[in-house]
Amino acid sequence: MSAEAANARACLITGAGIISPLGRGLAATSAALRQANSGIAAIRAFDAEGFPVACAGEVLDAEVPRDHRRQETMAQIAMAEALVTAGLAQAMPDLDPRRAVSFAIGKPTLDLEAIARGRDQWVASCDPLQALRALPELERQRRAFDPSAVLRRLATASGAGGPLYSCYTACASGNDAIGLAKRLIERNEADVVIAGATDAQVHPLSLLEFELLSALSHEPAASACRPFDRERTGFVVGEGAAVIVLEAEDHARARGAAPLAQLAGYGSSLDCYGLTKCHPQGRGAALAIRGALNDAAIAPEAIDYLNAHGTGTVLNDQAEAAAIRRVWGEDVARLPVSSTKAMTGHLLTAASAVEAVITLLALRDGCIPGNLNYEHPDPECELNVIPSPMDRRLDIAMSNGFGFGGQNSSLILRRAIH
Repeated sequence: MSAEAANARACLITGAGIISPLGRGLAATSAALRQANSGIAAIRAFDAEGFPVACAGEVLDAEVPRDHRRQETMAQIAMAEALVTAGLAQAMPDLDPRRAVSFAIGKPTLDLEAIARGRDQWVASCDPLQALRALPELERQRRAFDPSAVLRRLATASGAGGPLYSCYTACASGNDAIGLAKRLIERNEADVVIAGATDAQVHPLSLLEFELLSALSHEPAASACRPFDRERTGFVVGEGAAVIVLEAEDHARARGAAPLAQLAGYGSSLDCYGLTKCHPQGRGAALAIRGALNDAAIAPEAIDYLNAHGTGTVLNDQAEAAAIRRVWGEDVARLPVSSTKAMTGHLLTAASAVEAVITLLALRDGCIPGNLNYEHPDPECELNVIPSPMDRRLDIAMSNGFGFGGQNSSLILRRAIH
């Protein structure tokens, strides 16, 4: 650890909020995890008849519209809960220059009528490329999307008048937004940072894009996503948002805040291996994991639980398993591992932020989430996979978030000391 890191301010998590296919709020999410409930079901966002994919992880909440406001509304809901749990929800007379925002926002949610026309093109032609070419109005909407405006509204609603950052590193985005928030606090550029991510891609255009990559599972909802299982066939698209409030320890203690956990470590890397592929031996992923361990100044054996990225695709799960084995060696047989995507689906830009909050709940509740649908061990993914919820005291946990092209990030959370 460098002298600068040794003198850095400790970064506490004092608030958290979430909305996902498992429900709205920390309480609903915790209950769903303990009961091993899955939020993956038949698609409701549009008529999926004729589509190759029939299920998704959708947010079913009356307050969340199915239009261009969907991502922002979910982010606002998660942020409101995070501020309440942090005790920072009261109105402020002015924006606080020591309060910052670090956030990741997915592609725009697009017009449903135009999407319906794309569906008709798919059914008529059975050609996804033809369907994509038939949707110029959707592309115009996408180009007109301004995530900076969404960020400004999030900042204003949270009372943040300090630095404002947007992070987009594919499926690693949430972790990277949270990791950047940690750096802002450690470098004394902010006392409080609202960090997280939101995404909503359950619509035909996104499904067609992932279908062209042969990344999606075509199985029924109950078994569609099977991370690390030998019979896995792809991932399921999900949606949602998660926010955590990060706070400098001295600032939190001064106002009497009760921390939920400490954000002890963050690591990131880039494989530069291919447009969508990650390194098959998990080279970059292992670097991100080691970076987080070094940042937290702990050895691999100190980790009590690993929330894996685990998408349920053949190559991604093999690469992540290889990275985990590279770092833990023989101790990999002891390390409990599970992916929660079999319950939530893959939330893309928001995935790692949601999984960071799930990891936080695992620490708080003393319950390791299960890796649903894990029935057939894969010799290429030789890990200690936990198939169903397991009660166990956890002191330190890691959450991985890996994206297309080998964009890798890892977070380490430590149980709070009150």
